[in-house]
Amino acid sequence: MQHAPFMERCLHLARLGAGWAAPNPMVGAVLVRDGIVLAEGWHHAAGRPHAEVECMNAYGDGPIPSDAVLYVNLEPCAHHGRTPPCADLLIARGVRHVVVAHADPFPQVAGRGVERLRAAGVRVEVGVCEAEARWINRRFLTSLAQQRPYIVLKWARSMDGFLDRHPRSERGVQRISSPATDVLVHRWRTEEQAILVGGRTVENDDPALTVRHVEGRQPLRMVLDRAERTPSSSKVFDGSVPTLLFTEHPRADVRAEQFIVPLAADPLDTLLDELRRRNIRSVMVEGGSMLLGHFLRRGLWDEARVITGAVAFGAGTAGPDMPKAPARTLRIGTDRIDLVVQGDKPADTWCW
Repeated sequence: MQHAPFMERCLHLARLGAGWAAPNPMVGAVLVRDGIVLAEGWHHAAGRPHAEVECMNAYGDGPIPSDAVLYVNLEPCAHHGRTPPCADLLIARGVRHVVVAHADPFPQVAGRGVERLRAAGVRVEVGVCEAEARWINRRFLTSLAQQRPYIVLKWARSMDGFLDRHPRSERGVQRISSPATDVLVHRWRTEEQAILVGGRTVENDDPALTVRHVEGRQPLRMVLDRAERTPSSSKVFDGSVPTLLFTEHPRADVRAEQFIVPLAADPLDTLLDELRRRNIRSVMVEGGSMLLGHFLRRGLWDEARVITGAVAFGAGTAGPDMPKAPARTLRIGTDRIDLVVQGDKPADTWCW
């Protein structure tokens, strides 16, 4: 039997947990016999049953055929977390053959799930569609390997390379991208656990930094503002969505959780350490130019998503240089969106 088509179905199911599963990985599971899918499931959200449990529940209480194969894109867990070990469940249900895309590097698993299954006589194969599976869970895997969140840099620039137009006549977002691209950006926001901007962006643009055009989980809003330039009336302080303010001195005039960053400290190190402590696996940096440039100079980024609109500003704040050649390009109407990745190129199946 060809394993790849069923693992691809498994990966499709895993993607359904995008945004919701974090800080857990996205996982799908498919039970197959003689090329026919018997049951399937995926991890819906952190704290909810794992994909293997959902799949077994969907199958029902009857005995699992001895020649059935369970496909799962990540090694079944072997520890007690919020839920019991999935490896034990599969053994108890009588699953005899498991195909896994790749091992789970989480320290409490790290090969123990596969070992437990094999010790119980279960046939386990590892490595089917591994590159694609690793790309899907790049946030989870990077956060474990690098001990920091997965960092997505995103900015929109005019066709002549500016992030905004000068002189400014009023406070507010200056439109660069089309409404269709804005919908895509809001979908991106649902896929990250946090959004970060600098104080100057809040001062100039007064962004809400919320998800409004699509359904999805609201990310944590974060503002780096040690100069206390952000007005207390800013939308990020409206209390509609949690906001974390990184500041040098506590402020009594804003509705936000606050974290003190001394002026002498490199704010990125402090910020990323705090996100790691909070178990935040990914962050999207949406500006401005100084903050984006700081991440780029430090080499602290994993993806850059650069939107180039059809408008020309003539003068304004220059956007960062593209860090290297785009790995993927998408066009939405008159907008061009370039994806740049740090390190290896993404799997060919990367989707926007």
